Amino acid sequence: MIVLYNGCHTSFDVMKEYMIYGAELDEKYQIPIVPACSLDYLPEDSIDFGESFSQKIKGHRKLNVNFYIDDSKFQRLWNNPDKYLEHLKCFHSVCMPDFSIATGDCGMPFALNLYNVYRNHALAHYMLLNGIRVIPSVGIPDKDNYDLCFAGYSKGGVIAVCTNGRVRAKAARIEFCEGFKVMIDMLQPHTVLIVGKIPDELNTDVKIVNYKSRNQKVNEEFYGNKNNEIAEKAETDREPEEEKRAN
Repeated sequence: MIVLYNGCHTSFDVMKEYMIYGAELDEKYQIPIVPACSLDYLPEDSIDFGESFSQKIKGHRKLNVNFYIDDSKFQRLWNNPDKYLEHLKCFHSVCMPDFSIATGDCGMPFALNLYNVYRNHALAHYMLLNGIRVIPSVGIPDKDNYDLCFAGYSKGGVIAVCTNGRVRAKAARIEFCEGFKVMIDMLQPHTVLIVGKIPDELNTDVKIVNYKSRNQKVNEEFYGNKNNEIAEKAETDREPEEEKRAN
């Protein structure tokens, strides 16, 4: 029997339970389950939340908005989601938010990782409630955290992942590819949108659609298409700042 959430347990709803009203919750972690996404056509490009406010952006209905940027750049969405709903409705689709997950010996406490996973899923559910087309975004963690990071998703459809911080070192690429395979087996998407450089080691039968990350676009503009090797090196040199993210 599926039970849909309808609680409010704090004065003035300081815990923002309104965002998960009507959600089906994952049995183990109690996070909203994000339904599979079916698209009639794929977006032409994916831009990040900060870039989506630029007056230079054209063709909004053909663009996807992602949150593969520093958490501080979209914390405002969590603080006041209603303020940005109409803005996000202008676009083709939105990848669900991507608050950072930091695992391993130098990572965050499990409670903080769970809190960020919860926030990602709660915001995705609230966007769906308000008529926004949401593509599930899946972080690819180390093998000890597959259970948490792959929980709360329906099987099938289109999903999105990001390779920020996962392509510089061979060990990071291998870890990403291993996690990607497990994710495919568990969630069974028919299409995966990858934002960022695709690791050379990635081998999959699933349809892949690749979009350039913000760093890639900035580097191309700065270095020009004739210097792709230099641009890629500059991109990977920046990635240690993003390696706190496991997705």
